[in-house]
Amino acid sequence: MFEAPRQFKSAVLANADTATIPSTEIDFGKIWSTLWQGRTTILATAALALFAAVLFVLAAPHRFTAVTEILIEPTDLRAVANEATPSSQTTDTQLLQVDSQVRVLTSDDVLRRVVDAEGLAHDPEFTRGPSLLRAWFGDISTALGRRQALVKPDPSLAALNEFRRHVQAKRAERTYVVDVSVNSEEPAKAARLANAVAQAYLTEQTDVRADAARQVSRSLTGRLNELKQSVQSAEDRVQAFKVSHNIVGANGQLVNEQQLADLNNQLAAARARTAAAKARLDQIEAVQRSKADIGAFPEAVQSQTITALRSQYAEVMRREAEQTTSLGDRHPAVIEIVAQAERLKRMIADEVNRIALAARADYESAKANEDLLARSVDTLKQSTLATNAAMVTLRELERDVQASRAVYEAFLVRARETGEQERLDTKNIQVISRADLPLNRSWPPSSSLIALAAVFLGVAAGAGLTMMRPNMPNPARPRSGAVSAQRKRGGSRNSESATPELASGVPVLAVMPQGKGLLRDVVHNPGSRVAVAIRQVYDAVRASPVKRDNPSVMVVASGGGIDAAAVALTLAALAAATQRVLLIDADLERRALAALDADHSDAGLVDVAVGRRQLSETVIRDRDTNLNVIPFVSPHSRRDRRITDDDIKLAFAQTGNFDMVVVAATDLSRDPSARFFAGLVDHIVLVSKADAADAKAVDAVLSALGLNARKVRGAVLTDAEAA
Repeated sequence: MFEAPRQFKSAVLANADTATIPSTEIDFGKIWSTLWQGRTTILATAALALFAAVLFVLAAPHRFTAVTEILIEPTDLRAVANEATPSSQTTDTQLLQVDSQVRVLTSDDVLRRVVDAEGLAHDPEFTRGPSLLRAWFGDISTALGRRQALVKPDPSLAALNEFRRHVQAKRAERTYVVDVSVNSEEPAKAARLANAVAQAYLTEQTDVRADAARQVSRSLTGRLNELKQSVQSAEDRVQAFKVSHNIVGANGQLVNEQQLADLNNQLAAARARTAAAKARLDQIEAVQRSKADIGAFPEAVQSQTITALRSQYAEVMRREAEQTTSLGDRHPAVIEIVAQAERLKRMIADEVNRIALAARADYESAKANEDLLARSVDTLKQSTLATNAAMVTLRELERDVQASRAVYEAFLVRARETGEQERLDTKNIQVISRADLPLNRSWPPSSSLIALAAVFLGVAAGAGLTMMRPNMPNPARPRSGAVSAQRKRGGSRNSESATPELASGVPVLAVMPQGKGLLRDVVHNPGSRVAVAIRQVYDAVRASPVKRDNPSVMVVASGGGIDAAAVALTLAALAAATQRVLLIDADLERRALAALDADHSDAGLVDVAVGRRQLSETVIRDRDTNLNVIPFVSPHSRRDRRITDDDIKLAFAQTGNFDMVVVAATDLSRDPSARFFAGLVDHIVLVSKADAADAKAVDAVLSALGLNARKVRGAVLTDAEAA
């Protein structure tokens, strides 16, 4: 495998029109040369920018920022059962509450505490007057009558307004932590003021909560006496009504209601026992009436007597079976065994009858108990009806008592709680990080960063000035006459200069000299001009990012002729030295590559498409060049059916087993197979004579290719004069 050189630009069409987009290659070498020539200007602008940065650092006032972190929990501490201000429940509401506390942190009430505690009204940093220019303009406006003379401001108010600009509070994203930052000209002062703001905020929150609890407690206490009198009056009315209607209760329930509930429970249990006894009796009687097994019900199974009798009966039946088998049915022993079995059956039947009698007695007893309880319940219901009529009014009076008592008790408890809450600090706020002495200034930025930015901007400005000089050539503009100069030099090597282009913007990949024996030079003389030229074409195809593995290349002539076949053959021979290469002869008219397979070729790619032959059977291997050759259509090809485009695509897809596929085509205008292969291959290489490479011929090929023109990697000029 050959080493890939620098990548070549491919010429493509912007649309199906014949107009092409010229290649614009940037010559970085010339840009670097121009910048190197203007290095003095670049260094001067960099030095000037660095000097301006030094002056800025020296002249700009330095400020230091200290930060205090405060954790504000939306839910207060549960010191009492209920707070004066209920805590939020939803997350969105909690976040809104914390955001509100951020505004409270920078409110005037909090900042005024800091101004008074730290004496900022006498600090020159926070009470300095307006600048000289502003004061001068103010005096002029006052003299002209534009505004009235201002009264000297209050120092505390001026310090508050100035201090507000030095304080900033911000909640960290997705947390309840608030960062309080204070900037000042002195590091120690910045840290002291940041901690003072946090302490003032805590004090403010404590006072606010205490005031709220105090107001609620006073309001509740004023209502307690009225609520107490209301509860006593309601209880007196309930007691008088019970006495007048002879209503007696025990454990919160009337006595007759308790008795009625007990009797109802007993009646329900008696009815359940009666139903169970009746079901048991019916089952036993049903078994007795049927011809089923006399012991097939639960009581018989649970009876130990019946169980023993059934065991004896089973043993007798077993003996009967044994004796009958050995002695016969008329033997006395067998007859005795049968008699025993009959006696056991009668004993089991008698036992079942006793169980039935016991079940009937149980059912009659349960039924009598049920009837007695039912009569007692009916009697008690009659006596309860009179009491129930009076209970309607009594319950209404009791509800009035309960409501009055509930309100009174709630007010009493709440008054006690709020009274105690005045002395408790329930805020769930803590300073998690106190402000420390800032080590670095917050403004201006670090000197190294300013110096680096100044040098970068200076270098960029110098480079811009250098590039804007009028005598600088445009590195992206293609040079005119590049191909003509290349032709005059006879295709001499120009690996260090920019790649020449045709008039239509197609890059020239290689220039091949006149003469015969091109294939021999490629195979036997790798250092010849032909081999070097074809190597450039091969490397350009390999360097393309479209498809690096198993590429397919179509070589087509821009003006007809057989030059495309020669270039395709030499390109395939060069690649075949190290790879498995397949060469497809798509020239239906001339069959320029027929000399390689004239003796063996009896089928082509169309035979593979119709399924008559396999690709491995159709390919002919040339021993001299190590090439695998196949014609598109052979003189001996047979078309048993109509061949579609999909058939050709499937046949061409079988060539993926080769490392490289080269298609030799001649004329796109006359040969439709060439245009079809243009849609199948990955790369296209144009071939044109060195003395006839004009824009019209190349534009005609590009127009015929249509959208496939994007696959053009460049052109090869043939028949160039020797250098």
